[in-house]
Amino acid sequence: MWRNLRIISLVTLVLLLLTGCMSKTQKEAIYNKAEPIAQQYMKDNYNTDVIFYDYKFLDPMNSEIVLYGHMVGDEDATIQVGISHKTFKINRVSGSRKVMDRYVEPNKKNKSSTENTKK
Repeated sequence: MWRNLRIISLVTLVLLLLTGCMSKTQKEAIYNKAEPIAQQYMKDNYNTDVIFYDYKFLDPMNSEIVLYGHMVGDEDATIQVGISHKTFKINRVSGSRKVMDRYVEPNKKNKSSTENTKK
């Protein structure tokens, strides 16, 4: 029993130390880099402008920052974007139906109204 308690305590201590490794300045720098990436992603893939108002770093094993926001002009249209803070690639997007229903299929992106549609 004591062995299990020591292992659990050690794991907890290691996790606490790892989560506290980033300074506030480092976290803000990551957020400042991730925010425009997420905004452009939302514009390109959901045809919407968003305002991010908060963020949270997930556990260190995940290496992810989650940005919380809403559509410009509609605070009820909420969005959460998960971004790897190592690669700055979008991992996931979730949000209210108002936002998620705006998803643009990849084959419909950047189609010009003057595009030649002859067969």
